[in-house]
Amino acid sequence: MRKSGKTGLFLMELMISLLIFAVCACVCAAIIAKASSDISESRDLSNALILAQNKAELIKNGMYNTDNTEYYNAELKSVEKEDAVYSAASAVNVNDNGVTEYTVEIYRTADNKLIYNINSAYYCSPN
Repeated sequence: MRKSGKTGLFLMELMISLLIFAVCACVCAAIIAKASSDISESRDLSNALILAQNKAELIKNGMYNTDNTEYYNAELKSVEKEDAVYSAASAVNVNDNGVTEYTVEIYRTADNKLIYNINSAYYCSPN
């Protein structure tokens, strides 16, 4: 019986095809992992921006407690510290000349990482 050399060539082509497929799968998995991380960071930044703007508007309207920290869950509802995903710290300094300076900082509570902050001031004429 004669052996054909085509079988060995077919196995080599199959192995190369599988190697290329495995490399592509690894690259795709890495891209998906990076995209998932980027989505999480984007969601945190968006939520932090919303919380900071809300706190800043409350401060500008005079509806604030000076130097306080509040805690929020992923749906941006106020919760206790144990259930919090974000914490919002604010500091307000009212000067004698009518200028109010304030700082709002939003942290992720899991790692206490600062996500977003606002430092601003406004003038309110004394009447």
